[in-house]
Amino acid sequence: MEMKDLIAGFSGQLQRAVEIGTAAKLSQPRNAIHNIALLGLGGSAFGGEITKNAVQIKVPFQIHRNYDAPPYVSTNTLVIVSSYSGNTEETLQAVLACHQRGAMIVCITSGGELAKFAQQNGYDLIMLPTGYPPRTAAGFSFVQQLFVLKHFNLIGEFLPEIQESIQLLNDFSDHAFARELAADCFEKAVVLYSSDASDSISIRFRQQINENAKQLCWNHYLPEMNHNELVGWEKPDFLLPKTMVIFLRWSYDHPRVNLRFDINKEIIEPKSGKLTEVWAKGTSKIAQLMYLLHLADWVSLYLAELNAVEPTPVRVIDYLKNALSMR
Repeated sequence: MEMKDLIAGFSGQLQRAVEIGTAAKLSQPRNAIHNIALLGLGGSAFGGEITKNAVQIKVPFQIHRNYDAPPYVSTNTLVIVSSYSGNTEETLQAVLACHQRGAMIVCITSGGELAKFAQQNGYDLIMLPTGYPPRTAAGFSFVQQLFVLKHFNLIGEFLPEIQESIQLLNDFSDHAFARELAADCFEKAVVLYSSDASDSISIRFRQQINENAKQLCWNHYLPEMNHNELVGWEKPDFLLPKTMVIFLRWSYDHPRVNLRFDINKEIIEPKSGKLTEVWAKGTSKIAQLMYLLHLADWVSLYLAELNAVEPTPVRVIDYLKNALSMR
């Protein structure tokens, strides 16, 4: 399937994800849950980024992107393993380490070695549809994580917000704006700023520009960047006028963070090539995040067209994986 069709079908993916989550059969926890580790990388980990922005979780929640197990993992840890392919090298090693520590494990995948691992060890397994590049399956992994957390009584109700998101994306009509943003990003150093409360969106935007448009960019979040990166807007002289800065805004930020955005705009806009503020649509947290995610996906697609690159293949990642498998 073409990347354009995959992006256009995102609202349908959310609806299908709800159907999968509703039908999932999950066990009861063996022990009290004191913390949560989400194992995953790349697009498979991204669902966890949205989760931590979208809902209030009753216990600590951490995304782990490495080969080992987080040091706190124990029999009181819920480990959610997210690998769309089921063959992510780092994730497979990490879940084995968590298994050895007696953690409670739920696996979310379309198959591969992770599905075999879950079946062989009797762990909860949620199977996703096959045939998607992992970065385009973010809706599946995100929604399944919410169902898992709700099943274990770690979050409140979320389905009305998902339904609002589906309707919002069905009515999406900001393609002209997305094309305008892509044109502004063309042959520019793209800089994305969000708040820490919505940093999943700046991460997603960067990843999609990287993978779909094959272009470097960077992201950071307020208020943290006000304690370091803001000072960097002095140099290098040749680069600053070639930057395209995007502030990603939503209605759930602290008033002082909103004030910081305003002051940061006063500081950065005169130094940058251009600065644009993008405000989320929708009312709920999940709907606003889904709108910004969807807009970012379209921008990355239109930027790929301007860069004259194929958005779907990620040949350099394929090369890396092949090289790793041979050494």
